[in-house]
Amino acid sequence: MNKKQRILVLEDEAFIRNQIKEFLENQEYEVIAPKQPDCFEQWENEQPPDLILLDIGLGSQNGIQLCKRLRKDTQVPIMFVTGENTTQMEVQGLQAGGDDYIRKPFDFCVLLMRIQNLLKRARSEQDQLCVEGVVLDLVFGQLCYEDQCFELSKKELQILYYLFRNYPRIVGRDEMIEYLWENKLFVDENILNVNLSRIRKRLEGTVLENFVKTIPRTGYQIGENQNEA
Repeated sequence: MNKKQRILVLEDEAFIRNQIKEFLENQEYEVIAPKQPDCFEQWENEQPPDLILLDIGLGSQNGIQLCKRLRKDTQVPIMFVTGENTTQMEVQGLQAGGDDYIRKPFDFCVLLMRIQNLLKRARSEQDQLCVEGVVLDLVFGQLCYEDQCFELSKKELQILYYLFRNYPRIVGRDEMIEYLWENKLFVDENILNVNLSRIRKRLEGTVLENFVKTIPRTGYQIGENQNEA
């Protein structure tokens, strides 16, 4: 069963926020729509969305500045959904890292089409993920660095994909198990350890030997330059 794609809605007008949430949920998306979208830190470290709908006016937070901040850490598609209807503001939004811009009031069918196009484009661009020069090839199921490539099993590829998607965040053990298996109550946690051990065994004796880390009592993380505490 495929997981629903997750959309984060950052909109401070409750009526519009609820309309968007209800519409997208009816289209089989998982929707996160915080009532206080300007409180950035409350959701910054949550599981990453597949797309962000972002208003420009967010109370104490400016959407343009927030987009610039997001772009330092993520390439998740960002669409501005805003009542700011000047060409100058649209240009600023796109220059800040936005992928699309739709003005209020909008047609929900047009909004859906644009969301689908952004998600489709993002999927095609994510055939390969790259962290610190290390490439995860999702098509060929390989982890590559410079002239070396390591074959991965399906489960190993899933583990690394989730770590790449969440880089540089530490992924908790329960979170990883929930991602890999729909019902974690019936999963032997040793299966995760076995798969991680196999990945590390392949990388043993190479420059990537310490690329996949277990952070004691916390979870898992990738990257040569990340802190282990």
